[in-house]
Amino acid sequence: MDVSYFGAHGHVPLRVALLPAAVAGILLTAPAGSAQIMQVRATARKHRRAHHRAVKAEAKDSSKARR
Repeated sequence: MDVSYFGAHGHVPLRVALLPAAVAGILLTAPAGSAQIMQVRATARKHRRAHHRAVKAEAKDSSKARR
């Protein structure tokens, strides 16, 4: 397979040309994916804490109503 990239020209097997392309794709998408996962986890943590506070407040209010 003839490869031309940024002015460099050469002839390499298809497998050899696809390997760096796959590695480059992983290196480009991994940081974006990691950032998105961290963002989703932070949002889930925030909602979980808010829910826990709401349940705790509801339990406190219902115990006052029973007295």
